[in-house]
Amino acid sequence: MNLKGKVVLVTGASTGIGRAAAIEFDKAGALVALAARRKDLLDELASALNDPLVVKTDLADEKQARDMVDKTVKHFGRIDILVNNAATSIVESSECVKREDLYRAFAVNLLGPVTASQQAYKYMKEQGSGHIINIGTPGFMLGVPFYSPYVCSKAAFSAWTRTIQGEWSDTGIIVSEYFPGYTETGAVAESVHGPISQDLVMNKGKGFLARYFSGARTGADVARDLVALAMRPRPLMYSTCMERIAAFVANVPGIRIPVTRRMAAAARKKLGI
Repeated sequence: MNLKGKVVLVTGASTGIGRAAAIEFDKAGALVALAARRKDLLDELASALNDPLVVKTDLADEKQARDMVDKTVKHFGRIDILVNNAATSIVESSECVKREDLYRAFAVNLLGPVTASQQAYKYMKEQGSGHIINIGTPGFMLGVPFYSPYVCSKAAFSAWTRTIQGEWSDTGIIVSEYFPGYTETGAVAESVHGPISQDLVMNKGKGFLARYFSGARTGADVARDLVALAMRPRPLMYSTCMERIAAFVANVPGIRIPVTRRMAAAARKKLGI
């Protein structure tokens, strides 16, 4: 599919994968709507793009999640592609996770994109076409230690994605799930231990984890995948073969548990607990 003139709404567009995706869709000739909480960063990005729409949005707020889609349609006249990218990470040992941490993670990582998808559905169904791209993570299959709020909420989001893939399939709406794997975005997770960098569960050496993390991709790499997925839609896309291996490992407890045990050990050492 040629993306020239297609309207693409990208959430979490102020930094990381979302920012890179907005740039790549703009290069492909799409009309881009940028959504995130940090309007200053969105305005900075917008100045480098071809007349995008900026929509300051906190996906944890149901009204803002709906308004984001409505404003996109009001501005451009339609919505062709919704990229549900925005997410939040909270790092804590599972026995210490607070209910409010789970509420926050589920509000941003599940309820926000679900609401956005429902609102986009109304317009896409009327149009007779549309494409929703949901960014998942193989981490929910592995059960990444110390990231339980993130992992649980993304697992629920994956289940939602797979549910609507069949349920909405006769409306002309395509729903895709994309697993980016480990991507260097500079993201910092929330934690009582202070700001947590992305290398928390990394291991050095020659094993599976070392190979997995040494193959880190950039936001630009992932953005090119997303544009390719938009041009040739499919139900599921993995970033690299390592994500496919991770998905296999996740279904073999005899491999998965030793792997995540080593991840937990690396995290404890870095957190000093």
